Amino acid sequence: MGLQQSPVRFSEVFYYDKRDKQFFSILMTDYFLFDKNGDLAKDASSSYSENTLKLLTDRIRRINIDTNVIALPRLGDNEDDYLQKAETFLNLNSINIDESTIWEVEESGSINIKIE
Repeated sequence: MGLQQSPVRFSEVFYYDKRDKQFFSILMTDYFLFDKNGDLAKDASSSYSENTLKLLTDRIRRINIDTNVIALPRLGDNEDDYLQKAETFLNLNSINIDESTIWEVEESGSINIKIE
């Protein structure tokens, strides 16, 4: 699904974590939960579980600095050679989909942000 995203739609960004062998996504609204240092913001809250928040914090901190976190290319679903490009991406990054999982997160429900 992440590979089929439109190249112009950025409400959700998809990644693969080679360390955890897991595909995951980050919603743009998730970033409102964190301050500029990558810590949970004091003026924001969500209905995510504590475990989800821990993993979300770890992944957001690692996205731009850890080479084990790879952004999935946005191939769209109208390309004639979509399957070949997807397979090439998996091969180039040594991703074995049989050994990989998908991070299934509970629905965020709500994110509350205090704005002054």
